[in-house]
Amino acid sequence: MDSRLYDVIVVGAGPAGSRAARDLALAGLEVGILEEHREIGQPCHCSGLVSPRTLDIAQVDHDLVLNTIRGALVHAAGRDPVKVGGDRIHGYVIDRVELDRRLADQAIAAGAELIQPARFERHRLVGELGTEARSGWVAVTAVRDGVEVELRARLLIGADGAQSAVAQQIRGTHQTRVVAGLGTHADYAANPHLDHVEVFLDEHSAPGWFGWTIPLGDGTARIGTGSANGIKPVESFERLRSSFASTFGTARVLSRSAGTIAVWEPTAMVADRVMLVGDAARQVKPTSGGGIHAALDAAAMAARHAGAALRGPRLSARVLGSYPTEWRRTMGRELRRQHDLRRMFNRLSPARLEFLMDLLERETLRSEFESRADVDFPSPGIRRLVLRHPLLAARLATWPRFPSAWFG
Repeated sequence: MDSRLYDVIVVGAGPAGSRAARDLALAGLEVGILEEHREIGQPCHCSGLVSPRTLDIAQVDHDLVLNTIRGALVHAAGRDPVKVGGDRIHGYVIDRVELDRRLADQAIAAGAELIQPARFERHRLVGELGTEARSGWVAVTAVRDGVEVELRARLLIGADGAQSAVAQQIRGTHQTRVVAGLGTHADYAANPHLDHVEVFLDEHSAPGWFGWTIPLGDGTARIGTGSANGIKPVESFERLRSSFASTFGTARVLSRSAGTIAVWEPTAMVADRVMLVGDAARQVKPTSGGGIHAALDAAAMAARHAGAALRGPRLSARVLGSYPTEWRRTMGRELRRQHDLRRMFNRLSPARLEFLMDLLERETLRSEFESRADVDFPSPGIRRLVLRHPLLAARLATWPRFPSAWFG
């Protein structure tokens, strides 16, 4: 490994890393994947709720689907929950670990080499970017079995999650604006609808975020919470149990895990000979914290632009910049709009939240919302709903952070 020159080294064998590695290997490039953990997909910090299109993009069979989701129960303190969703399938609850394994298997089958366990430590540029394609490279230092090894590649792709060490080197700092999350597997029978998730809104219990339950169809559920203002996730979880004692509070926790959600915000995605994808590039939905669909979309895009750049003479940030340019024009635009919606949500007073809950209870508005609902692309449906109801638009326009630029 010390003398071999890979075309690309990918850090992280999650969905983003495995998909990028697969596409690059299929293009005939020599690809190595550094995976820190001994088992693909472990530890798992994801709730595993995805849209139907996500499994199509992932190109995996539906046998990893554990439950089908057709709607949601929205809870707010002091009132009955509001049921939304309709009859069509909005999402699947999947075996998240198995998804990672299958995507990694796809990459290996395409010819990528999995180097495991190997923890990325740092990288440095060697030589000049130059006029020749192989006049310089990236030296990647990793720790394998307690020993430092150095690998070489023409290009480095960081797909190493929310606390990405590759991203930290590019930006020179850790991510600070994140959501601290806690997820659990629990016995849970309080939700009478096995095909509906639950969302719990309470600024005191889950500030800047929300609590959730995702039924697995066997009497258990994935239950969790998040906090965006410094409250520890464990405290947030206990507050939700108190605030919603007859529902969330009845869960009997079987296991738990904590994690970080690096929701979208503008950030660097490329540097000389380096690209970022997935959570490392903050390609995560600000409205829900979901990132698998966006990660797969971005990974395919990054691989395409990386392949084109590797055929040329330079791998500078300027050349690789075609990737974030396309991303911002497509999926990035949707995440920016969701970012606007989340900022507005975080400024809601109790009275304004009550107003929105009242709207959801109105049959006409709820039916129209349900017909347009899309968990991956919520903003177009919300925009059309607002434009069809001028009085609603006029009311929302007086609220702080109302994203009037794209509702106009």
